[in-house]
Amino acid sequence: MTYAFTDTREWVLEITPQIQSQFWQQSQVYATHSSRWCAYINQICLYAFLNWVKTEDVSEASVWYSSPDIPAFWEFVNGTAICLGDRRVVLIPSEAIDDSELEVPQEWVDIPSWAGDYYLAAQVKPDGEWVRIWGYTTHTELKSLAHYDSVDRTYCLDARHLTKDLNAFWITYQFCVDEEVKAFVSPLPELPTTQAENLQQRLAHSTVIFPRLEVPFKTWGSLLEKEQWRQGLYQQRQQRSLSSQGQVNLSNWLTGIYDASWQVIETFFNSTSTSLAFNFRSSATLSTASIKRAKVIDLGAEIESQKVMLLVALIPFANQQVSIRVQLHPVGDEYLPNNIKLVLLSSKEDLIQEVQARVQDNYVQLKLFEGEVGEGFSIQVILDSYQMTENFVI
Repeated sequence: MTYAFTDTREWVLEITPQIQSQFWQQSQVYATHSSRWCAYINQICLYAFLNWVKTEDVSEASVWYSSPDIPAFWEFVNGTAICLGDRRVVLIPSEAIDDSELEVPQEWVDIPSWAGDYYLAAQVKPDGEWVRIWGYTTHTELKSLAHYDSVDRTYCLDARHLTKDLNAFWITYQFCVDEEVKAFVSPLPELPTTQAENLQQRLAHSTVIFPRLEVPFKTWGSLLEKEQWRQGLYQQRQQRSLSSQGQVNLSNWLTGIYDASWQVIETFFNSTSTSLAFNFRSSATLSTASIKRAKVIDLGAEIESQKVMLLVALIPFANQQVSIRVQLHPVGDEYLPNNIKLVLLSSKEDLIQEVQARVQDNYVQLKLFEGEVGEGFSIQVILDSYQMTENFVI
């Protein structure tokens, strides 16, 4: 990353095409186009800021959210919080070509556990080539000087009220540690569990594009503030979105969420059976750490309604990557149908692998392959004129 300081009072941080591609792939796990784009520009902004902070030797900088991968709240709200020691800084990225105002979602101002001390205005070039951080304000100034837009539920602060010298922010952060910059925030009401669960069901529906605007703010804020409920709503929206797209989300498997059609293999096979066990003969070390699920496929009239079992296992590695093993087994018979094919296709439907059962094969498998979060692929089962396609996204 390079730093282009055309004006020493602001920060312009360049982003490489490789980083853009990585974050675009990672953002594809979100449910809607708007939430995927929100996640994309927030990841770029967060990456740029954290890398810049490292050059200033601020070792205590950390991301506020506690999710292991990418945060659930980008499904609903623009912005990211960074903890700098005892202070919380909220980054608010925008694609606006001008810098006439800063728009802060109400969640970052009026949810007590979300409210920041400082808010940084960040301009993100649409293609992600750079991030320009051009001004800042405090929580107190937002509450006292900003216009509250009840339609969008945002605090809109005119640029003339922003401090546009980022050097001043750095000096204030380092030397004015006792300065009071956060206004009082009233606590939100506690939601009964039944109400929270009903809200999750309602707001997870695919027809709800902006769930943050569907219910009164106090109710929404209470739901969002509790991580268990926030994560639950995010996961339900993912599941419904991917079901409508006909995709299986393997990232959900890593958090214990599965579509009902994908079962543990012990549901179908005796776990002590060596002939039918879902094993990893080419990489035995994966067998204990992998997550394995199975799905029954009815071949219908092609071969007297015989069924086969599609088995998928994955093991996560660092850097958002997983290894994947796919096998095909017979169900209720000793051998697979002769000439049945198991095929791996890319997201663009290019052939990557293909394996075909021979006489008396009791299973076939694809070579172990790897992918990263956001990447898609398809598995096909083909027998004569029968063809079944299962689409996956990591």
